[in-house]
Amino acid sequence: MQWKIFKNLLWLTLVIGCIIGINYIDDLMSPPIAQDSNSMQIVAIGDSLTYGSGDPEKVGYIGRVQQQMTNSFGSQVVLHQYGVRGYRTDQIMIHIQNIETKQKINQANYIFLFIGTNDFIQAARRDFNSINAEEMERMRPVFEENLAKLITQIRTDNQYAPLILIGMYDPYTNLVNHDQLNEILREWNLVTEGMVDQYPNIHYVSTIDLFLDKEKTRYFNDIIHPNPKGYELIANRVMDEMKQKGLIN
Repeated sequence: MQWKIFKNLLWLTLVIGCIIGINYIDDLMSPPIAQDSNSMQIVAIGDSLTYGSGDPEKVGYIGRVQQQMTNSFGSQVVLHQYGVRGYRTDQIMIHIQNIETKQKINQANYIFLFIGTNDFIQAARRDFNSINAEEMERMRPVFEENLAKLITQIRTDNQYAPLILIGMYDPYTNLVNHDQLNEILREWNLVTEGMVDQYPNIHYVSTIDLFLDKEKTRYFNDIIHPNPKGYELIANRVMDEMKQKGLIN
């Protein structure tokens, strides 16, 4: 009797194993589920500025870009947002290495990368009132190396979608040493802008001048993060540059 029970269990195990194996092979062989051919897929990667910190509804710049692109294309634009508050370039590179995110990047029609502010803040040791220019200069090549690795990873996952690199804006206009900070920030932005010549189909958008002649309290939620009006300015700049570069009508 025990031998009979054992044979039945063994047979059941083999049958279940075969079924699982067949289903697994079917999954591998089956074509991917077709997406709506009219929908545009965009991916946004970055830190709190991509996350939308400072905007009560967390729409941020990219949510506004998404809406403007929807209006421009006249069809659905699907946003996949990978912004993490406080992340530096090296940290976001690790964050987007999971299979699901890599798949979304692979399927994207447009990719947006807005990163570097936390690298800059770390290099300044979070004290903008007493900047060590030599330390900031020493940390700039580290940022450049990490940014290059991040872009290489993105380009490995998707070689064809336009990659829009957004340079850092200047939120330090109310500080006594603003001129020094602005000069250093421009040097750091040259690192980001320089990536255009090193990788295919990359487009740089400068934002450093956006808030220089504007009252900060009207466009910022705190020291660093814009409010909805500030994010609107960034979104408009991104869209204007995309139109000028022929990336969108």
